[in-house]
Amino acid sequence: MSRAKLFVENFLAYGFINVLNKIIPLLLLPVITRLLPNTEAFGFFDMFNLIIGFGTPLAVMGLYDAMFREYFEKDDQQYKYDVTTTTQRIILFNSIIISIVLIVFSSFFSNLFFGVSEHSNIIMFASVALLFSANRSPIQAPTRMENKRKIFVISGLLESGGYYLLSILLINLGFSYYGLIYAKIMTIPVLVLFFWFQNKKFFLKGKFNKKIAKELLKIGLPLTPVFLIYWVYRSMDRIMITNILGTSELGVYALGAKYAMVSQLIYTAFAGGWQYFAFSTMKDNDYKKMLGNIWEVLFIISTYFFILMFLFKDIIFKLLFEGDFVRGVEVFPFLVLAPLLLMLYQILGTQFQVTKKTYLSPLVLSIGVVVNILLNLYLIPIIGIKGAALATVMGYVISLLVTVIVVMNKKLITFRKRIYINILTFSILFVFYYFYFNDYKITIIVSILYIIISAISYFKIIKNYIKKLRR
Repeated sequence: MSRAKLFVENFLAYGFINVLNKIIPLLLLPVITRLLPNTEAFGFFDMFNLIIGFGTPLAVMGLYDAMFREYFEKDDQQYKYDVTTTTQRIILFNSIIISIVLIVFSSFFSNLFFGVSEHSNIIMFASVALLFSANRSPIQAPTRMENKRKIFVISGLLESGGYYLLSILLINLGFSYYGLIYAKIMTIPVLVLFFWFQNKKFFLKGKFNKKIAKELLKIGLPLTPVFLIYWVYRSMDRIMITNILGTSELGVYALGAKYAMVSQLIYTAFAGGWQYFAFSTMKDNDYKKMLGNIWEVLFIISTYFFILMFLFKDIIFKLLFEGDFVRGVEVFPFLVLAPLLLMLYQILGTQFQVTKKTYLSPLVLSIGVVVNILLNLYLIPIIGIKGAALATVMGYVISLLVTVIVVMNKKLITFRKRIYINILTFSILFVFYYFYFNDYKITIIVSILYIIISAISYFKIIKNYIKKLRR
């Protein structure tokens, strides 16, 4: 099988389940917003998810990615079993400790996230969901590492369909946003059990190995700050909005961010198949050149998708939402770009894992985090939720630029010169989009110009990729 076909098959097959998990929320989210009493209710649920996202990276400690790296280190099956078993036991121990801490200090964390101690019950519910969410990662990993694609499709249907149908039922029964919370707590354990029965041999036939544990922690621990940084990117804006503007504004922002998940149809498809592809081809002689080619193609795809979403933003929100939820359009187009920038970063960041220099990831990402926090503090009081969206995007942009500089200086990737022209023209396009947010004539003109320039520069390359896929 050619590498081009391997990449696309993993992109589509493994990513399909993640795409499915995003499509169902996009279809049912307008229904849920109509059932909830106001934007504040949606804001509370968003904060519940934020808390889970805070504890999960601390429990996993980068071991999920480290497990992928070590799993392909040797062909010895017993070694593979020991890798998965060791990873699972460490994460189980960590998640129990973190859940207990959240429960014991629930009032403190309620003040931290909500600004008041009245919502400690939400903290407790989040601690339970966190326990199962963290352990789902290692338990489902063998399914991906063993290339069992059909099982992922089944699990996706189970999770997405079951969760949202249960949510709608509970909201209709009068539980409001608690219906969303209860549904999540009910569905995650079911998914964990599903994967346990599929992959239990990977955890029963293996044993805890101290040497493997040290190697996993050596790779994973430097990645922990990376995932916490991801959490800051996704969450610091929400915490600041809650404390500066209130939970109602958080609900508006969260809706815009949630529907911006449409861009994650690309990102999650990529993420679902990327690790297997990257680590299984990392020893190829032209790996660096291939990596650069993939990055350039996905950059163009990402920018085209962003343009499409920006031009149709008003139609989408006026058609699907009512009341204050329509204001989510203010942040939607900018937040659409964020997952795509993260995808482009992760392609480059893979080289830090391949070369076992994972300490570079938190260093380059921390620069973007500082920019993100400072811009949030400055822009939210001035332009509200739109400022938070802009701060998030600029944080990712800075991190991506720094990463490009680092990998090129260390000669970890090879780019064609034409990519710099496209980056420059897209930057100009983004500036026009911001200052002419509601001027369709200008935004359409600059969009067409960018598409023409990029299409001309990559026409031959795209044509060659299509030929390779047909072989």
